Amino acid sequence: MRTPRLLRDTLALRLALTTLATILVIVLIGTAFTLLNSNLARPPLEHTGLLNEVSVGLRMLDAAPPERRPELADAAGNGDHFVTWFPFLPEPQAGTPIPPGAEPSIDELRNMVGDPKRDVRVFHTRALSPNSPLLYHDGHHLPDPRIAAIQLHDGSWAVFTVGERNWGLTRPERRVIFIAIAILSIILVSFASTRLLARPIERFTGAAERFGRDPKAAPIAETGPAELRRAARAFNGMQASVQRFIEDRTQMVAAISHDLRTPITRLRLRAEFVEDEEQRDRMLGDLDQMAEMIEATLAFARDDAASEPPTSLDLPSLLESMVDEAADAGHEASYAGPAHRIFQGRPVALRRAFGNLVDNAIKYGETVEIALADTGDGCKVTIADRGPGIAATDRERVFAPFVRLEGSRNRDTGGTGLGLSIARSIIRGHGGEIRLENRPEGGLRVMVDLPG
Repeated sequence: MRTPRLLRDTLALRLALTTLATILVIVLIGTAFTLLNSNLARPPLEHTGLLNEVSVGLRMLDAAPPERRPELADAAGNGDHFVTWFPFLPEPQAGTPIPPGAEPSIDELRNMVGDPKRDVRVFHTRALSPNSPLLYHDGHHLPDPRIAAIQLHDGSWAVFTVGERNWGLTRPERRVIFIAIAILSIILVSFASTRLLARPIERFTGAAERFGRDPKAAPIAETGPAELRRAARAFNGMQASVQRFIEDRTQMVAAISHDLRTPITRLRLRAEFVEDEEQRDRMLGDLDQMAEMIEATLAFARDDAASEPPTSLDLPSLLESMVDEAADAGHEASYAGPAHRIFQGRPVALRRAFGNLVDNAIKYGETVEIALADTGDGCKVTIADRGPGIAATDRERVFAPFVRLEGSRNRDTGGTGLGLSIARSIIRGHGGEIRLENRPEGGLRVMVDLPG
């Protein structure tokens, strides 16, 4: 049975679930904050101890003569509430009578004063006039007050004005806290959700980068939303096709190389019978060069170093060993840079790549200056010589196989024209890049950027 289209694991479904989760978090936070605000920030009267104070104040006012009641009412108040005595109730029409049984805290107060039928009225501040005496006490005004008027035995009224009960924060402060918590929660939920969405894309990107460095890399796992699974299948199919193409090319070049060795060997034997020594030497030299080109071509096509496992190596030690070898051969060579820099790579391949660059510098510039610098996210190797340099129009062309420039870079210097091609292939196989530029003081500078 096929899964309905709307329930398939797609990017659209994941985005919808992310939006739904965000909305759900906002609703839950709003509900929790409302409960917190009503139960903790505004606790019931019976939990505040205020009813006991009110009952004591009522007994005291009932027992006191009318002329002393204003003074006693003032003394009964504190910072959280104040008490006012009125001979007649101001704005009685704005008060809501509380019948018995309608409000547990009021019923408890009535029981505490021993009068279950005591007349109690509650005033809503919005129903009062702005200058109502019920809102003020000696010019003071409590924020968001709750007002209750309780009738005394002689018909006068004691009005208790209670400010907003809270956890020590004002309403604007609580709103700011709520908004901050909501924003933070939305950010966390959105970040977690987008990470889940981005993880398959990151895996896909990593597989593409690995394939760019190593055509023999393992295929990507076909996981994630339906769109990415289809893309992964297409990518794996493309990778398999490229790998088959490379294998076919390598086998073809190996077969050609093998077939050419036999006629070259026969030609070498025939050349030995040439009586003219000068012609014989030239023929043997050409045959040696052909054999060298065939071996270099085969190695370039096979890319033997690509199968070498990466390992940790000390890059300065590798470069300094090349400087020492060049100096031992009588060439001017130097190294500048850190004494130690661990790099994760293929040692044999890197030695081959940097060896080709150093050989070119010695052949065409007579000297070689190697420098290593740590760039924070990788390292940069510079190999400079004092040769004639390369024209800007040729700096990309020299990386093509079998390309050798005229002038000092000709056949007389030896080589097959594959040195730079092999070097760039190895450097790119490590995720790096290689560039050429002429030095202002003369000579060529080869810059190799390596990640990690």
